Amino acid sequence: MKKVFYSFFILCFTVQIQAQKTTVIPSTIVGGNAAVAYCENWLPFQNPAALGNVQKIGFALIYENRYITKELANKVLNVWFPTKYINVGGSFSHFGYSEYNEMITALTFARKFSEKFSLGLEFDYYTVYLSASKHYKGAFTTQIGASVAITDEFSLAFNAFNPVFSKIKTEYAEQPLPTVFSIGSLYRIKGTVDWLVQFDKEIATPLRWATGFEYAINEKQFVIRLGAYGYDSFVPTFGAGIRVADFKFDINADYNSVLGFSLIGRLAYEF
Repeated sequence: MKKVFYSFFILCFTVQIQAQKTTVIPSTIVGGNAAVAYCENWLPFQNPAALGNVQKIGFALIYENRYITKELANKVLNVWFPTKYINVGGSFSHFGYSEYNEMITALTFARKFSEKFSLGLEFDYYTVYLSASKHYKGAFTTQIGASVAITDEFSLAFNAFNPVFSKIKTEYAEQPLPTVFSIGSLYRIKGTVDWLVQFDKEIATPLRWATGFEYAINEKQFVIRLGAYGYDSFVPTFGAGIRVADFKFDINADYNSVLGFSLIGRLAYEF
């Protein structure tokens, strides 16, 4: 029971300081977690417009360990495949442990209408485990995103999570899912450094800022990432990625001065 209370405390504190969409949605490998305008990879439950850029079939496994506490871990699987008219992706994420857990499943569609504009739409089903007697409660929601290339070096992106204001309903109360609007930019410096900036506004929490840099070495065979995010505190992030043939491996970490380190790893394969 002590472990349950401890994990719930960290869970609530985590949501408050990060203003995330929901806890079951993982962080990203992007510097500063500024992923709304990131277009090198499609990342699950982030801007669905990025799926419009994929050109190969692939899948990825993601594991996130928040504050080095296994009860606060996310396990994620996502797959994607392009078609002639529209790109399709699927994602699944599980957060928590036997006494408290959340799951979210997504089906994503995106299309790149030109070299300048991509649009994506995602359908999500979120469930939360309440108790042994009540089991799971769930709700459908959506996510929509767009990306516009202003020039070859500069692009803007927008994303809205849960714009339909879905809620988890029980016999005693209704708990709304977070509604988050994100806007961001990507500026490519001399073809080797990407500078990402993002602002998030969740309806019930303060504005969150994020920024990050990605430096590519040897034609993107190896990348280094640095960034930070926050709104009332400063949380630095750092990471790296390597590509070997059709495999990609990325790892990223952030450091909270109160709770410590969080780690996220991603293994992807395209064929």
